[in-house]
Amino acid sequence: SGEDGEVCDCDGNTLDECGVCDGPGAIYECGCEGFPTGDISSGCNLPDFNIYLGDNGEVFYNSSEDIYGFQFTIDGTSGSASGGDAASAGFTISVGDTGTLLAFSFTGAFIPAGCGTLTILDLDGEATGLSDIIVSGANAASIDFSYYGDESDPDAGCTDESACNYDE
Repeated sequence: SGEDGEVCDCDGNTLDECGVCDGPGAIYECGCEGFPTGDISSGCNLPDFNIYLGDNGEVFYNSSEDIYGFQFTIDGTSGSASGGDAASAGFTISVGDTGTLLAFSFTGAFIPAGCGTLTILDLDGEATGLSDIIVSGANAASIDFSYYGDESDPDAGCTDESACNYDE
């Protein structure tokens, strides 16, 4: 790792203040901690309490709380869902004609806190993202999730309570 501004590749790109070659710099006012670098190829690339639709229909997630159920709308299309950590936990997963997905357990099972693939969508067309995200924790408590990269989401602020820009 080099210094901010140091040339980092053969194209002449430089390191940003987070140490990312040709990176966008600090995305939070207080620095670079938690900055996901590169393409999102797993849930562990995401900040806490975020989901993201991958190129092959994978719904990636990162959560420091157990997940007892979730719901979201598939933007732009519909389809079906199977697999992932939701299926491993024994969740019932249903997708309606309008693209609303609902997943929960009849037995009280949950997806343990962590990161990975929540479920895998088999899409009928091209999806543009996920919206209307609802995630439930223990005792049906709401967990405030965001779609990664959705700048229009007013709840997509910094989720690190110790950061100076928490919830901004």
